[in-house]
Amino acid sequence: MSGLQITASLGFSTQKFHVGLSLVEFNEDDVVIIYSPALDLSGYGHSEEEAKNSFSESLHEFFRYTHNKNTLDKVLKDLGWSIKGTKKKPKFNPPLDSDLVTSNSLYNEIVNNKSYKVSRQDVEFAL
Repeated sequence: MSGLQITASLGFSTQKFHVGLSLVEFNEDDVVIIYSPALDLSGYGHSEEEAKNSFSESLHEFFRYTHNKNTLDKVLKDLGWSIKGTKKKPKFNPPLDSDLVTSNSLYNEIVNNKSYKVSRQDVEFAL
């Protein structure tokens, strides 16, 4: 999964956020899956490139939807994120992977029952 860069530029304004996420890549039934335990999002395809594109689309839709509903802060907090800073300059911090293995049953199953690769990627999103 080297070189996997995920960008979701939504075009709502010029405000951009960068966050480091752990992305998990594994195969299931000849399908490549890329999963973000911190966002509980995944993408899939018959190749890593298809999975990457699918994940990017899922990421885009997640931020578009939560932005439109004005629920991004609440959803991220519900997923275990901490949000510091101000409303104009928030700082988003994802939960630790060690905490996610315990609290996220899907991630726990992947870690305990599948062959997988984890990479830490900087994800950029614009609101």
